[in-house]
Amino acid sequence: MNREEWRYKVSPEFRGKAQEAVAQLRALGILVELRRDNLVFTLEDTEIDARAGEALERVWPDWQRCVSE
Repeated sequence: MNREEWRYKVSPEFRGKAQEAVAQLRALGILVELRRDNLVFTLEDTEIDARAGEALERVWPDWQRCVSE
């Protein structure tokens, strides 16, 4: 399988929120981790990509204002 990483840089003041989101997403079976200040998803296909984005939106609704590409 072809794996890709989807990553966003988390603003330092939101690191705690990112850690909470990572724990919740891992519980849902999504491969994600916080590497330093980067929220990193390991994805295998576009279906998982869509699922990861939807799950992130559920566990951290305002995530987009807390990160940059």
